[in-house]
Amino acid sequence: MALAGRLLLAVAVAASAAGCTVAYKTSILRKDVLTDAQKVIADAKFNQGDMTIAASVDRQDTTYDPGQPINLSVTTSKDTFVAILRILPSGDTAIVFPNRGQRIAWATANTPLTVPRALDAVTIAADKPGVVLFEFIASTYGQAWLFTRAPDDGSDFVDLGVTTREIAKDLTSTLKFGTTHAVAATYLTVRIAGGGLF
Repeated sequence: MALAGRLLLAVAVAASAAGCTVAYKTSILRKDVLTDAQKVIADAKFNQGDMTIAASVDRQDTTYDPGQPINLSVTTSKDTFVAILRILPSGDTAIVFPNRGQRIAWATANTPLTVPRALDAVTIAADKPGVVLFEFIASTYGQAWLFTRAPDDGSDFVDLGVTTREIAKDLTSTLKFGTTHAVAATYLTVRIAGGGLF
C-alpha cells in the first residue's frame, strides 16, 4: 500500500474512533440496560388519550457522578397532574415529585416544570454507580395517590419500596383506566459513573 493510502487509512481509523467516543458521550450509541425491577415500570402501559409528555435532564450526556444533583424537566401538552418516580437498579422506588419542596403535583400546559426548583432544599441524586430510571406520569385525574401522597416526616420523597410489580399494578388501577381521563407517561435513564467503561 502506498504511503498516501496508509495515511488516509490511519486518518479514517482515528476519525472513526473519535466519532465513537463522541457518540458514546452524547448517548447516540449508549444503551442503558435496565434491571428486571426497572423494566417492570418502564414497560408498563399508562398512556391513554391525546395528551403528550416530554422529559429531560440538565446534562446532555445524561451521566452524573455519585451524589451529583440531577435536575429534571417535564412538559405536558395539557394542564395536568404530574408525578416523577425514581427507580434504582435494586428496584427501590421513590416519588421525587411531588416532594417536600414542591408539594403540589401540577404542571401547566406547554410550560417546562423543573424539579427541583433552584431554591428548593431538595436534592435528587444517586450514590451508587449504575443506571437510574426516571418515570414521568401525567394525568388529568388528580385523585390518584401518586399525586396526593406526602413524604414521611423528615423525608424529602415518598419511599415506595422495591416491589415494582405491585407498584406498576397499583399505578395502573389508580390512574382510572377506561375513563375519560387523559394519561401520558414517558421515561428516561441516567448513568451514575463509576465501576465500568462509561
